[in-house]
Amino acid sequence: MLINYIKIAWRNLWNNKVFGVINIAGLTFGLTCCMFILLWVANEWSYNCYHEKLPDIYQVYENQYYANNEILTVNATPGPLADQLKAEIPGILKAAALSPVSEKLLAVGEKGYKSGGQYANNDVFQVFTFPFIDGDPAKALLGPNDIVLSEKTALNLFGDSKVVGKTVRLNNKEDYMVVGVMKNLPENSSLKFEWLLPRERYEQEYDWLKTWSANAPRTYILIDPKADIAGINAKVKGIIQRNLKDSKTEVFLYPYKDTYLEGRFDKGKIDGGRIEYVQLFIIIAIFVLLIACINFMNLSTARALQRSKEVGVRKSIGAGKGTLISQFLGESFALVFIATALSLLLVWVLLPSFEKMVNISLSVPLFTWYNILALLVLALFTGFVAGSYPAFYLSSLNAVTTLKGGMLRLKSSAIWLRKGLVVFQFVVSTVLIVAAVLIYQQISFIKNRNLGLNKDQVLWFFNEGSMVNDLRPFRNALLGMPGVEAVSDADQLPIRVGSNFSGVSWKGKNPDETVLFDNLLAGYDLQKTMQLQMAEGRTFSPEFATDTNGIVINETAAKVMSLKPPYVGQIITIDDEQQLPIIGVTRDFSSNHLGRKVAPMVIRYRSAKNKFVLVRVKPDQVETAIGSIEKVFRQFNPQYPFEIKYMDASFADLYKSEQMIGRLSAAFTALAIFIACLGLFGLATFTAQQRTKEIGIRKVLGASIIQILTLLSKDFIRLVLIAVGIALPLAAYFMDGWLNKFAYHIDISWWVYVATGLLAIVLAMLTVSYQSVRTARMNPVKSLRSE
Repeated sequence: MLINYIKIAWRNLWNNKVFGVINIAGLTFGLTCCMFILLWVANEWSYNCYHEKLPDIYQVYENQYYANNEILTVNATPGPLADQLKAEIPGILKAAALSPVSEKLLAVGEKGYKSGGQYANNDVFQVFTFPFIDGDPAKALLGPNDIVLSEKTALNLFGDSKVVGKTVRLNNKEDYMVVGVMKNLPENSSLKFEWLLPRERYEQEYDWLKTWSANAPRTYILIDPKADIAGINAKVKGIIQRNLKDSKTEVFLYPYKDTYLEGRFDKGKIDGGRIEYVQLFIIIAIFVLLIACINFMNLSTARALQRSKEVGVRKSIGAGKGTLISQFLGESFALVFIATALSLLLVWVLLPSFEKMVNISLSVPLFTWYNILALLVLALFTGFVAGSYPAFYLSSLNAVTTLKGGMLRLKSSAIWLRKGLVVFQFVVSTVLIVAAVLIYQQISFIKNRNLGLNKDQVLWFFNEGSMVNDLRPFRNALLGMPGVEAVSDADQLPIRVGSNFSGVSWKGKNPDETVLFDNLLAGYDLQKTMQLQMAEGRTFSPEFATDTNGIVINETAAKVMSLKPPYVGQIITIDDEQQLPIIGVTRDFSSNHLGRKVAPMVIRYRSAKNKFVLVRVKPDQVETAIGSIEKVFRQFNPQYPFEIKYMDASFADLYKSEQMIGRLSAAFTALAIFIACLGLFGLATFTAQQRTKEIGIRKVLGASIIQILTLLSKDFIRLVLIAVGIALPLAAYFMDGWLNKFAYHIDISWWVYVATGLLAIVLAMLTVSYQSVRTARMNPVKSLRSE
């Protein structure tokens, strides 16, 4: 019986090639879209799952309370917190403290290698799973000159991974002994480092790490599996307040397994994160696959008239309804498995391009048993969804009616369902078109918005080696070089300021209110280098010796302080100690992601140890300027590799997620539209075939091509118009919510909806008109030759 079903399915496919190709193509593209999205989703879900004790790992967060009921949630914590938690709170087994990532020059002999790493305590190896290739993790980072390397770093430095006991020199200053070599961290790891140094060294560099009033390390704890996490959270909540008088900061523990996908907080509560993109694309995958299934259902029910006699014959010789349902479902499953095989081939071929589009290397292999199993389940589900209605509908046809030879008409319910499904397809497609357009506009807005500074033609590199303690000789040497326009330095990139503090006071400030200020330390000529727009005054200049004892604020800071112009000369107090006169007020500039409102900012002068050197180059002399910078850099730091970076590229990195979403949305929108139009083309082709003789008669009676084209197209266009009318309000609702997550975003223009509606209608007309024109131009003699 099964062989017979396969033969019948093949015969029907061969005799109806156009419909077979349309069905298989639609299902293939739909399944391909689903497979790519599921691979990406699986990769997102896999982050940090390699840690063996993941369910018992928690990250420490702070809720900081400020004026106007503002709550800032951060994962930077005080230096003493890790040890205090472990000593004071029962149920906490281990507490790892990790510094932010910093770059160091690692050298062995003449071979130097620059890489990013972190400072940590030994507990990091008990909390997380970092397998050692060489060495003992229980003894690592206990000595002041210990260093743990990744396998990649060990191979780059020594050409071997078995290097415990060998020496590495850091920044051409101190020697460290390798006490362990770890396996490289997987791609799906939130932690990214190539070496680890003892936490004690970090504290030697920064004395304030020993206080409770400053934050930097990220703290991760391992709790006893039997412990009550609610009870532990109750005990840790006030730990900072118990150690720091007048602190309003509260501590809480958050599951580490959730930090990657759900690590965004608002007003002290979880407010989503990347999980929103995961959910979005799961929904897109479902809808694209549904569009493909709808094509199959529509074409199968439309062709019911052609297969009615077959159903009648089978019923007359004893075939039951269950047998017919099995046959038609079997045929749909056969087509789906052909499409599945083709989609698997497409995914395998296009996977490198997909990884490039989403800008990640997928950690989830394609050919694994669970992926194949998921694909089979997806194929079975698709086959059932696509084939169920046609199977039940065809099996319910009356045998007598089908064999009388009269004209069998589809039931009104079947016709309305088919129309409803076409409307659903174009509702989804139109919503996706609007979404893709608005995402593109928002990304363009971000790129081209007046940021209050000019990120273009600005190069940056790390301040290191002999330049760190006094940048002035390097700066003076660079200023006279060809292509160089201005030079400055800062402790952070001005487009990505992550440091803040509340130790700012001014005349008239309410002593009970705490206000958080972004905190930027900078050298001379920041205004000239970043082309900051000034509301009043200037930034620090070597032409004014007193500037080093001044302070610069932004407009938002002036508003928060309720200062009245002229601003220059008014006094700002820092940490109740330094009284600094304002020398300038900058226009608000974008110092972070546009999802965050511009915060009040203070800019203070620092002449040494700023992390970044910023160089503005002349637009037509970029390559000349790079050569000049490298020449001077090698004079001062001959043993350091010269690595130049572009400020505009660093700015784009802030929006990698949005850009990835934009590319994926555009790709899957195009795919959804193509599949929907493919189905519409099939229905138009079938309708034209069914009405061939009617059209022949109308042409003989004098109907024009335009009249026939209108006759064949009007029903389809009416359905698309209904779909557009439903889709545009839906798209407006959902996209307004997405845009509101940005503090600065575009306003949705009316023309976006008009253009999208017209585009959907034009695509539908082009799809339908091809077959309609072809039928309308057919010779009526040919269509009426036989009756």
